[in-house]
Amino acid sequence: MAHIKLTNEELPGIVGLLNYSPATAKPLLELANVLLREDNTLSRTEREIIAATVSYRNDCHFCHTSHAAAAVAHAGADVRMIDDIKAGLVETTVSPGSGLC
Repeated sequence: MAHIKLTNEELPGIVGLLNYSPATAKPLLELANVLLREDNTLSRTEREIIAATVSYRNDCHFCHTSHAAAAVAHAGADVRMIDDIKAGLVETTVSPGSGLC
C-alpha cells in the first residue's frame, strides 16, 4: 500500500506514483530509460533480469512480471524463464555465449 494518497489507486505498481506527479515522473522515466535501454556493458536481458529479481524480492508483483516479461522477450526465451528468475536462475545461464548477453 502506498504511503501517498494517489490520484488513481487503480493503477498498478509504480504507474500510480508516476501518474500522481508528472513533474517527478519525467526524470524517473528518463533514468529508467538510461538504466534499462541505452547501450552499456550489460545486455538488455541482463538488466531486465536484475530488475525482475529486485522487484520479486521487494514483493512487487507488477514490476517483477513486467521486467521478467521484458527479459523473456529480449532473450527470446520461453515464458518459464519468469519462474526461473524467481528461483534464482537455476535453469537459465547468464554469461557470455549463453545467448542472453
